[in-house]
Amino acid sequence: MTRLLQLAGAAVIAGVTVAVTCTGSGRAAGTAAFAIVASQTPANGELNFNGADKGRLVITVPVGAAVQLTLTNKGSLPHSLQVIAYTDHPPAQATTAVFPGAETKNPTAGIVKGQTAVAQFTASKPGKYLLICGFPGHALLGMYGVFQVSPSASAQPSLVINK
Repeated sequence: MTRLLQLAGAAVIAGVTVAVTCTGSGRAAGTAAFAIVASQTPANGELNFNGADKGRLVITVPVGAAVQLTLTNKGSLPHSLQVIAYTDHPPAQATTAVFPGAETKNPTAGIVKGQTAVAQFTASKPGKYLLICGFPGHALLGMYGVFQVSPSASAQPSLVINK
């Protein structure tokens, strides 16, 4: 008989609601949902996620997690998000997402102020990736964070903003 363990939690980290639902028999699976706000503050000329720029926003999820990133644009410019291969030099615009679905619709065009877009995907491979704004020039100007997939299926999802 398969035993289901359900755990639901919510935390407020750096002003962002992080909701996590885990299912399975003692190991994390389930959903890791994060609210991402483009241009939350005027920092870096509004080119930031949740007020953080240049890799200071770090999201960590366990391998196998179903991830939901909900992007809301509060800025005057279009923005998007995309999870791409890690590099020390962010690309000039959207490129190939590392996981199917790991980008908002039409990441080069983005969404405008007041709009919301969702990226849903499974974090199927452990590693360190970049979370970028795919609108042309934005990642180059510092609108990127780090997206980490822990090899441990029991790792707790988190969103941290480093100083």
